Amino acid sequence: MNKWSNRAKILTQDEIDQLLTAVVDGSEGAFAEQEDSFDIDAFEDFLTKRTAPERPYGIFDEDISILRFFEGGDENILADIRERNIASGYGNITIPNTAIELINYSFCPKCRTIFSFQEIADYYKNPVKSELFTSRAVQHREDTRVCCHNCGTFFLPSLIVADGAPRNEVQFLCRTQTIHAIEKFFLSQGEKVLTQLKSNIVENNSRRTIKNDVLIKRLEPRPTLIANMIQYTPFEKIMNLVDGTNIKKGDYLFNG
Repeated sequence: MNKWSNRAKILTQDEIDQLLTAVVDGSEGAFAEQEDSFDIDAFEDFLTKRTAPERPYGIFDEDISILRFFEGGDENILADIRERNIASGYGNITIPNTAIELINYSFCPKCRTIFSFQEIADYYKNPVKSELFTSRAVQHREDTRVCCHNCGTFFLPSLIVADGAPRNEVQFLCRTQTIHAIEKFFLSQGEKVLTQLKSNIVENNSRRTIKNDVLIKRLEPRPTLIANMIQYTPFEKIMNLVDGTNIKKGDYLFNG
């Protein structure tokens, strides 16, 4: 069962503000009324099927270590990360009606320091400042690296898809990066979603939040984005994404 607290599920106002600096005014999305979905068996097959890795998301100007479990990965480290997540009550996301669990694979490739889900999420909220980025907001959206607090090594963490044993892996992205990458993907298709439409930004219980108008079946060419979107969606809302009813049901992004 997903052990996340409500606090962990909800987008913070800082995260929303980082995203809204790039908001685009314009017409409604091209598929606001369109229905598209996975059935649960097809979705499970999709997540567990190993394909060629996508090009890494994010901006960086150096050789960067990319953690690949299926290229000499360490099952003991993965087990240690899973146990640390259990102890902290964060991460190890389960998907309803499947045996699938999503586990962050995050450790320094040089000194082997392990990062729990909470620790890696905390880093992304306050990354080491880099001159590669014109502003802090841009860095939050585009800097997918993690810097080891022990030795200063930068690396790209992964997200493991397991069903009792590891089956697949994609790049791990934080919530802000996931939203930003999804928006960029749809813009490349000539469509606007999420914060790219001002009509999606609403007041909910006296706080700003974002309507979830993404049909994840449309993201099928980008399994990294689907897996990361699922990991930040509350357990009780995941099936709405899978069956494509999140728009009709008026779901907010990450339970905002």
